[in-house]
Amino acid sequence: MKATKQQAFDWLGKQKIKVLTGIVFVALLSMLLGASVNTVAAALLLITVAAFSTFYFNYFTAPVNFELVKMSTILMAYTHGIVAGLIVGVLSTIIGKVLIGRIDEKLPISVAAISLVAVAAALMPAAGIATLGIILVAAYNVSMFAISLATGGDIGWNLPYEGTNFVINAVLFSRVAPLIAPLL
Repeated sequence: MKATKQQAFDWLGKQKIKVLTGIVFVALLSMLLGASVNTVAAALLLITVAAFSTFYFNYFTAPVNFELVKMSTILMAYTHGIVAGLIVGVLSTIIGKVLIGRIDEKLPISVAAISLVAVAAALMPAAGIATLGIILVAAYNVSMFAISLATGGDIGWNLPYEGTNFVINAVLFSRVAPLIAPLL
């Protein structure tokens, strides 16, 4: 059922305090960080989407790793620099882990790895987003695979887990990221 314009306005009227609070929050955060409102809004959107992209882990257990943390981090670092990339990468990683209840010994490794990805993405703005993203995702997945095996991880789980993550992100960076990057 499609909502009418009046239904949309009625809903906004009921939610006006929440909407106004959100607008004020974004504006204050923008002033605090010295970034444009659009940049802050984009960062908050990317953090939210990336963090919630891991939520399926609560319901589905298989060595398949679909997430949008790396794409969001690389896109923000590529378009807005190291600090923006670090904020998106670190916050979406931590929030995502909290949402799926996986606050464990691997969290600091994940945060460090996504931070390195953000820095690398910001330092290579001349590269195309698709190529850069695929290279950085490959480096991340190979590193995490090696770390997991070195710390006693199961190759039967980790190989498809990191492999599917690479394939999914390669498709996202070749098809979706070039469309999103100019909008940021």
